[in-house]
Amino acid sequence: MAKYSYPLVRFSFDDGTLEKFAIHPCIPVRVSNPGSGISRRLYALADTGADKCLFPSSITAELGHDLKGDGVKDSVNIGIEQREVSVYLHTFKIELLAPDKTSTVWTSPEMEIDCSDANPPVLLGAIDFMRNFKWTIDYPNELMIIEWK
Repeated sequence: MAKYSYPLVRFSFDDGTLEKFAIHPCIPVRVSNPGSGISRRLYALADTGADKCLFPSSITAELGHDLKGDGVKDSVNIGIEQREVSVYLHTFKIELLAPDKTSTVWTSPEMEIDCSDANPPVLLGAIDFMRNFKWTIDYPNELMIIEWK
């Protein structure tokens, strides 16, 4: 069984101090567009409250997709506070990177990802990404452990 430990990521609040901070389960990934071959390394939030992955339009465009182009499937999802969010489906692959961000340790198949011009953070959802792993979040030690077969 593969097993990797990742530090939780600290974010300071608007006043810029670390006295008030939040720690989040963000992991290094490489996201790629199989059609264009363009990829980008970034941090993504493992969001247990999200059913599916969600990417902002900036990532969609940077990797060579036309967010609302001809023939793009669209849908309406329910987001935070039960607000409707328009999404556009585009094909991507997601690679989980090792904690040192130098090598790929797991690769998804090609999958349709919800993309939004509402500019959300990159979210990794439960149905299409997180279900592939066992997740252990250790907030006191600011650590996340990801395991899979």
